[in-house]
Amino acid sequence: MFRLLVACLVGALLVPSWGSPFGVPLDGVDDEEMLQLRSQFEEFKATYNKEYEGEEEEDHRFQIFVQNLRKAQKLQEEDRGTAEYGVNKFSDMSDEEFDQFYLNPLMMNDSSWMQKIAELPMAEPMANCSVPRQWDWRKKGAVTRVKDQRKCGSCWAFATIANLESMWYLKTKRLVSMSEQELLDCDTYDHACKGGYPYNAFQSIMKIGGMMSSRDYPYLASRYRCRFRRRSRVLQVRSYQYITPHEREMTTWVALKGPIIVTMNAAAMRGYKGGIIRPNRYNCSCKKMNHVLLVVGYGISIKP
Repeated sequence: MFRLLVACLVGALLVPSWGSPFGVPLDGVDDEEMLQLRSQFEEFKATYNKEYEGEEEEDHRFQIFVQNLRKAQKLQEEDRGTAEYGVNKFSDMSDEEFDQFYLNPLMMNDSSWMQKIAELPMAEPMANCSVPRQWDWRKKGAVTRVKDQRKCGSCWAFATIANLESMWYLKTKRLVSMSEQELLDCDTYDHACKGGYPYNAFQSIMKIGGMMSSRDYPYLASRYRCRFRRRSRVLQVRSYQYITPHEREMTTWVALKGPIIVTMNAAAMRGYKGGIIRPNRYNCSCKKMNHVLLVVGYGISIKP
């Protein structure tokens, strides 16, 4: 689960002849560079405690690692913000694996949700409102710690819960970690680890009767039977609203009302390490939304 501050997540070894990490010759890559790549891979394995089932699997992961490293380098060269790309815990995962385990399969395979959003209750525009140049709800104590969805396409549940946590804090001044697992188990509109939508999640919470805390209903990263207990609920949801997806309107809402849920194209997130992303348009098509997250603030991004 990624929480972003948004302006819109060894020793060297002798290396055998691996061939190309892409299945084709790597022009200009000599033995010394390949040795360096292998050393980076060993460091990655040690950092993230990676273990593989034999030499064939390790070789396969090394090939993916090199391919992802090349993609990260290209994103770094093209990014216009302050983002940093490189090696992270996803660096040995193929695009297909990353999409399946960490993005939103339901959203990627069904475009009808965009039409459904347009039919949601619309918030009144907040025109002509003065807002600060920068804002960060984390510094106000309104955002819980960053959580890990694990290998489960449950970003929709994490974003929904993160929004409720912040709204509950702004209402009561109590920051309580709520239960994503409750949504995975009890939401009958969405598909747990196979994806979902925040507007369905809000409807489900209203139908279920409230939200329990993560302490009372801990996260398991898989769907089980619904174990909601009304006597243990922390909050209830009466309504929700859709915000016009214009940057000025979103900025105003974040500053004056609180964190908001957004959808995004997460193609650049595979190699993301930190900073504010400002990708080129062809790296971030608005027609390929595949991830849901919480916007907790905004700021100014100027690349040196």
